[in-house]
Amino acid sequence: MLLYKDELAEWERREDIRMHITVDATNDPDWKYNVGFVPTITEKKIRSADNAVAIVCGPPVMIKFTQPVLQKLGFPPERIILSLEMRMKCGIGICGRCNIGDQYVCKDGPVFSLAQLKQMPPEY
Repeated sequence: MLLYKDELAEWERREDIRMHITVDATNDPDWKYNVGFVPTITEKKIRSADNAVAIVCGPPVMIKFTQPVLQKLGFPPERIILSLEMRMKCGIGICGRCNIGDQYVCKDGPVFSLAQLKQMPPEY
């Protein structure tokens, strides 16, 4: 199941965006996107980091293993954008369970560049 299907379809039609929608497995015979692990697909699909921004959204383990692939491909930390919403609990900054140092993922994020995360304790 994909969220934001309409928005993804709109982005897919744009000439200035190259999307690589990926799932690790599917039983849908009509699935037209990538199937496999995101780090592997990333290495196969991305040819250059020039004039590009990588936006990664998914479970923490996928983000953890995709981040070094993007760096290997030449993406600078400022152009690797990661979504950490999986860390959020209450979502309004009360419980304090999503903090990374003095930053609260729910209030200060949940989207951070790798450059921002490198300034925080290595808890993400």
